[in-house]
Amino acid sequence: MLIGIDATRANKPKKTGVEWYAYHLIQMLKKLTEKDGNHWILYTNDPLTGGLEVLPENWYEVRATWAPKRLWTQVRLSWEMLRRTPDVLFVPAHVLPRFRPDNSVVTVHDVGFHRLPKLYKSAQIHYHETSTRYAVSSKARIIVPSEFTGRELVDLYHADASLIAITPLGIDHDVFRPITDAEEIERVVSKYHIPQPYFLYIGRLEAKKNVLGLINAFNLFKSIRGLGDPTTLVLAGLQGFGYDAIKKAMAASPYKDQILEVGYVDEKDKPTLISGALACCQVTWYEGFGIPPLEAMACGCPVIASNTSSLPEVIGDGNALFVRPESAEEISQAMVRISDDHTLATDLRKRGIDRASGYTWERTAKETLPVLTEWLGGRKILL
Repeated sequence: MLIGIDATRANKPKKTGVEWYAYHLIQMLKKLTEKDGNHWILYTNDPLTGGLEVLPENWYEVRATWAPKRLWTQVRLSWEMLRRTPDVLFVPAHVLPRFRPDNSVVTVHDVGFHRLPKLYKSAQIHYHETSTRYAVSSKARIIVPSEFTGRELVDLYHADASLIAITPLGIDHDVFRPITDAEEIERVVSKYHIPQPYFLYIGRLEAKKNVLGLINAFNLFKSIRGLGDPTTLVLAGLQGFGYDAIKKAMAASPYKDQILEVGYVDEKDKPTLISGALACCQVTWYEGFGIPPLEAMACGCPVIASNTSSLPEVIGDGNALFVRPESAEEISQAMVRISDDHTLATDLRKRGIDRASGYTWERTAKETLPVLTEWLGGRKILL
């Protein structure tokens, strides 16, 4: 059987959640399929890099070059499907090409754009809404990272539950582990000019991540702590939709000198930066899974997380401090508890490490593999 995978997202140089999912899944599938009797193709626009280019004997790269910055999947990949049709196509994101094998698989990570449209650009809403409805109507197999996202697809799009496979995401435990070397922590925080102690947020600085709510909660935390409190709030990530409002909120904060925006953090620095934090704050409005809190838990960092969407399912009861994302008071009180109650913080560190250990990319790949390989028949279709 010939199985094709869209590797364009995995091949991006600055990866966030969906891109890391695609990358780690592909790398682990390589290990599991070296002698499985199938042939695997990675479709890409640019030359594969970062280890993706290292291919087992039964894996191949197909360079489907496309000069325009948009519509690679819908146009160029569709053309590739017509020219040389694989038995199975897997797209590890929302968008299936218009021409594709009947045996196709797509990953839908979340549908927050449908639940909370005000937090997205109108173009994003149209793009994701169209691609999600197409994926559901096409009768392709759909992979989701959580039971929550599966239920959302059934409830909102009337998806056929028998076509949905739940494969929880993983984290790289060789990378995300507790860093206890004080000198190493000092080196990394100095690199990003971060004074200690600090609360940490890692992710896009955008409206849907509730960064505004986190800033408001930090303002309240600082007012509770009083004059002279040294704690800072560190915001690490690329700018996204709604950043202008976030920038204004930082500038208007009476504690603006203690709110630090450090941009995109090198992957090799993330575990140390996380390990040195008082807590990792993920008070987002909506998540289909939530990798950043799991990465923090694996590093032994306490987590403050929203009590909404998939986060309670993924993190597990008692393994974080859960708060209502709309309540700056609850978030600030969680910050106070983490700062003052060392017994609580220690307990959350231990619980977090234990919970996160169950999420591995090997598990993700092993649960994904039969979704891609166990078929009967197949024909190319045009929709």
